[in-house]
Amino acid sequence: MVVTYDLASAGGGVKQHALDLAEALRGFGDQVTVIGPASAPIDDPRIHTFGGVVNVPANGSDNMLGILVSPLAVRRFFREHTFDVIHIHEPLQPSLAYWTVWFTRHLPHVATFHAFAEAESTALAVARRAWGTTVFPWYQRAIAVSPAAHTYASSAWQRPLAVIPNGVSTSLFSDSPVLRVDRRVRLLFVGRLGDPRKGGTILFEAYRKLIESGRDVVLDVIGELGNAPPPPDLPGLTFHGAVDRARLIEMYGACDVFVAPSTGQESFGIVLLEAMASSKPVVCSDIEGYRRVAGPGTQLVPPRDSEALARAIEHTLAIGRRERQKLGALNRHHVEQFDWHAIVERVRGEYLCALDAMASRS
Repeated sequence: MVVTYDLASAGGGVKQHALDLAEALRGFGDQVTVIGPASAPIDDPRIHTFGGVVNVPANGSDNMLGILVSPLAVRRFFREHTFDVIHIHEPLQPSLAYWTVWFTRHLPHVATFHAFAEAESTALAVARRAWGTTVFPWYQRAIAVSPAAHTYASSAWQRPLAVIPNGVSTSLFSDSPVLRVDRRVRLLFVGRLGDPRKGGTILFEAYRKLIESGRDVVLDVIGELGNAPPPPDLPGLTFHGAVDRARLIEMYGACDVFVAPSTGQESFGIVLLEAMASSKPVVCSDIEGYRRVAGPGTQLVPPRDSEALARAIEHTLAIGRRERQKLGALNRHHVEQFDWHAIVERVRGEYLCALDAMASRS
């Protein structure tokens, strides 16, 4: 399993998808090694890391990629380890994906496309197609995590492309409400504040409106700060920074409403899956990557509209705790279809097809 993003950084949907998928595959008895670039050591024998992490801003976000990964180190790794299938996440990312394919041309390869952009420059589109003609002949199968990702990938990948969504381990997230003494409605936001497309500034504007109107509400903010300024000093707003997985799950369980005001360029909402698995109602932007994931206990609002976001949150405050719990229960039922136990079998099917395709060429 090849991840092209920094494995040592907190958060990151592609990285978390790959790690969770690897764990689900191990549950089927498969042996899975995850490799990728890392800016710090990782103490896990099932993960092998390389240096050479570089920040490449693109698609409205910082991207910590293994641009300077040593090809000699990659070649040495694959000479010392044997595998049946190579699964590469974001196959067009330089350079780890390229060197992996080059040194394992005798093995079947499966690609997963995660990215999506509503608008793309002509130069980037041409570059993706050109790069695809170089590396895609060595791939046997490919997956897109959503219809949006499928659309974006199809300009470079010209063969059949399976749509298999991101998954969530529903057993990790509690579906029981956390009892609290504090009766104020607790909102939760999870996202990198240094990434403008996550909509942090929109959320803070909406939250300010709620506070100024006298609403009894608090806001927890989780995620890396990056190059963004700290959140505004508003009553009831607590910035937790990056947290580990256990603490994140705990924070999902403690909130009353999950808010995801992303502005666009999202192919899928993993944070929505996590919130719904925690039986929480959701207020999120009506964008392509979210509306296909959102459950019946979700309010969709126009992106970049803090007034609409504030009104939607205010509605969840007005309906009361019991109704919010009902919406959360609807979301929990909806998210069961995304549990890894169902998703992983479809991914393994792509591996078997890749093995068959490679064998037929021999």
